[in-house]
Amino acid sequence: MSTAITRRDAHKLLLGTAMTAATAGSALRAQGTYPSRTVQIVVPYPAGGTTDVVARALAMGLGKLSSFPVIVENRPGASSTIGAGVVARAQPDGHTLLVTTGSTATLLPHTLAMNFDPLKTLTAVAEVSRTPLFLYANPELPAKDLKGLVGWMKANPGRISYGSYGQGTAGHFGGVLLERAAGVQMLHVPFQGGAPALQALVGGHVQLLVDAYQPGMEQVKTGKVLALAVSSPERSPYAPAVPTFRELGFQEVEFISGFFGLFAPSGTPRDVVERLNAMVSEVARSADFQSALPRLGVLPPRPLKSPELQASIQRDNAAWAKLVKDIGYRRGDG
Repeated sequence: MSTAITRRDAHKLLLGTAMTAATAGSALRAQGTYPSRTVQIVVPYPAGGTTDVVARALAMGLGKLSSFPVIVENRPGASSTIGAGVVARAQPDGHTLLVTTGSTATLLPHTLAMNFDPLKTLTAVAEVSRTPLFLYANPELPAKDLKGLVGWMKANPGRISYGSYGQGTAGHFGGVLLERAAGVQMLHVPFQGGAPALQALVGGHVQLLVDAYQPGMEQVKTGKVLALAVSSPERSPYAPAVPTFRELGFQEVEFISGFFGLFAPSGTPRDVVERLNAMVSEVARSADFQSALPRLGVLPPRPLKSPELQASIQRDNAAWAKLVKDIGYRRGDG
């Protein structure tokens, strides 16, 4: 049998070798040269909140998998859009990242004036954790459970005010959805973050608050606040005595359940995004990260690849757009 090869065969062989080398080179770039310097994770909320603590737990885990430090910088303001905008305009090389709530890319584009489009300027890298929201109440209310309170509110329309951690946020729309589902009227009082909103609830300046597990649940444990419902389909394993909105007949409010996600500027190389997605998955499986979840009341992330998460965000963005339109909400509404 002859071992000679034709010029066409030689060309195919060289082309195949080049493609293999290119693929291997891409993998090496992802695994060997990224990161090539300190990685900065921007958190668009104040230090000490749930988003910040989740981001720092992630940064610690990523740092253990990297040869370079991973640091967290807080850039709060404008319901997360200031910090998110910083990342949206950053160099798309994977060294400036964002950890924020999913609502930054799903709800807020329809309720706030944003100078960037998160669907076009940010790439969803990975889900970091899932977070249901709780309905908290001042214990001086005339009813100690949600069904009883709804009955009282129907007889006394407009007498109850609820706080949120910002205008146009999921906390704000939690109240809106409850109004629609229960057929009641409430007054919305937005605050610059969850901490001042919780202080107002404890002080009796507002009667209800839709917010994350912490720090509200700490106030529940001291008796200063009641937890009336949770937005997850099933009861939270960290607060099993708190009924779900679904159990109470207000399933529509589940829509406010969200997640914390890791985002990168659009245009970040695919191999870097894939590398980060794999690193987040590894961190999420670690004992250190999992031990932080019960303290925060957040749930483990779904193991989604970047394109899957991006598609999920686009669907939620469209659903929020429809809801905001149906409600007739306009930017600046209370």
